[in-house]
Amino acid sequence: MGRTNKMRLDPQSPYDQKATPFLHNWDTEYRRNYDDYQKDIDKLTFHLQKSQRAFGPFGSWGYPNFFQRDFLLLALLKRKQLVGKVFPEEINEYQQINQSIRDDLNKTFKAKFYIPYRGFAIGLGANVFAHLFNFQYSFRLGFLVLPPLVEYIWVKTGSASYVRSLDFLNWVLELRKAKAQLEVDGASVYNRSPLALQKYRQATKELPNLYEIYDELINLVNSESQQPIE
Repeated sequence: MGRTNKMRLDPQSPYDQKATPFLHNWDTEYRRNYDDYQKDIDKLTFHLQKSQRAFGPFGSWGYPNFFQRDFLLLALLKRKQLVGKVFPEEINEYQQINQSIRDDLNKTFKAKFYIPYRGFAIGLGANVFAHLFNFQYSFRLGFLVLPPLVEYIWVKTGSASYVRSLDFLNWVLELRKAKAQLEVDGASVYNRSPLALQKYRQATKELPNLYEIYDELINLVNSESQQPIE
């Protein structure tokens, strides 16, 4: 089957766990899950290549227009490979941006079986209506089955959750790169001046989160702009 990536990573991270604990943890998860994600990436890449070479309506005529979800999934797998493992605190923080991110991730990576609650509710309501007007039982069965089935197919074939999950993974990567850079720079400062770094860490221990800093910055700019120019 297609050409696969034969690279094997050393499971031991080269980053010092004491000097750079966040970077060490991220790199360890990346190395631990690299092979599993690479297998999925190779499998999906081979599928896309095979579809591109297929005859007429079974491949080349619809390529790439009918394979957008596959391309999105490939991008997601590559991002997830770089992330290694999503940490719970990252999901909690991102919920301030997208409150439904857990559902999006579950739908995208099929972590849980999707239950079409709204479809069942609509089906039950339609059955009450059908009972009041004495519809045939075949119609009642259709009212009960079709709404949840339509919702399930709509969710599973849609790409909205894929796009939102990709946005989340891109956000995670950028956040981690910033944290890792700060950690590496901090370790470098510590090597040059341990006492200075300890004082800095003590002074910034109770700093607000990024959203609070952003709000304070906006308020400061607004207050400054309202003051008369002398």
